Amino acid sequence: MTGPFALDFFILAFLISLGTLQMAAAYRSLRGLLFVRNRTAAFTLGLALTLAGFLWFYLSEPRNISDTEGGIDGNQSSALFAGGAGVAVLTTLLLSSLLNWSLGKNEQTRDGASYRPGLEALEQTNYIRAFKAAVRSLWGR
Repeated sequence: MTGPFALDFFILAFLISLGTLQMAAAYRSLRGLLFVRNRTAAFTLGLALTLAGFLWFYLSEPRNISDTEGGIDGNQSSALFAGGAGVAVLTTLLLSSLLNWSLGKNEQTRDGASYRPGLEALEQTNYIRAFKAAVRSLWGR
């Protein structure tokens, strides 16, 4: 099915993925991925986004529709979910980097990378800075 039902499912996938990413980042203290600095507030925002997505999607109109009667089939729902989740990841990486632009700005760099490797770097800095440091350390500057 194309049209508003598919768009609604895409938005649902986006909202619940965005909320889940915020809750996971708050739980793990990945300050570089948070939209708000306070971990409790970030977790609450993530929970609110997730619940709002589910409530809006399932309470706004009947959604228990077979794919033969105009609903979304399994392949479409998989693609829409993957797309919504992918856009949520990109949104989280870009928006959190902009909102946390000064995080890790004054870190002393050693060979271009003073941050811990992997996701732990996001405890100290934003995604863009961590990505740049990782690329510099891989390429030997």
